[in-house]
Amino acid sequence: MDIAARAAIVTGASRGLGRHVARALARAGMKVALAARDESRLLAVAEEIRAAGGEALAVPTDVTRWPQVEALAATVGERFGAIDVLVNNAGVGCYKPFVETSLAELDAQMDSSFRGTVYATRAVLPGMLERRRGHIVNIASDLARKPLAKLAVYAGAKHAVLGFSQSLLREVKASGVKVTTILPGIIDTDFGGGREGTREETWSLRPEFVAAKIVELLGWPEHWLADELTLHPLHQDF
Repeated sequence: MDIAARAAIVTGASRGLGRHVARALARAGMKVALAARDESRLLAVAEEIRAAGGEALAVPTDVTRWPQVEALAATVGERFGAIDVLVNNAGVGCYKPFVETSLAELDAQMDSSFRGTVYATRAVLPGMLERRRGHIVNIASDLARKPLAKLAVYAGAKHAVLGFSQSLLREVKASGVKVTTILPGIIDTDFGGGREGTREETWSLRPEFVAAKIVELLGWPEHWLADELTLHPLHQDF
């Protein structure tokens, strides 16, 4: 499928994997709307894309707030027309024992990963169903399949994303709408307090590689579907 000139929304696009996904979609010719809370970083990514010849729209958005997500979809629709692709990438993680996790940290992880995914999907799905086309890509984690100690809430949120995605797929695929869940292992970004470019390549995925796989999936023929894709660096030890 030719994705050039079609429109996409990428959440969590101000940094990390979301930034790389937005840039990759723009290089493929898509019109890309960037959503995140950090307005200054978001504007910087949009400028990067435009400087490289792409088309980008920065829409500061807290995906855990339904009115803001609703406004995001409306703004993108007015600017770009039909929304063909949604990449739900926003999320935060907190590595610590569950009993030491504050209620604020618990809410932040569940709300950003799960509630944000559900809200953004709810905002764009009616239009996709009406047009009988569209692709929703939800970024979960390999921890949705292989839980790890001290990440109970994060793993739980990603389990929820996986369950939501796979159930929704079976609800909408007869209408021509696809839902794909990406389950990456460790990625070399600043997620979780790290610094992009500091992790060794044999045990951490390059974000540009993950972004390229997403672009590849979006370009598959309309009758092909990857409902779930797990990506691991060879020497990840869990």
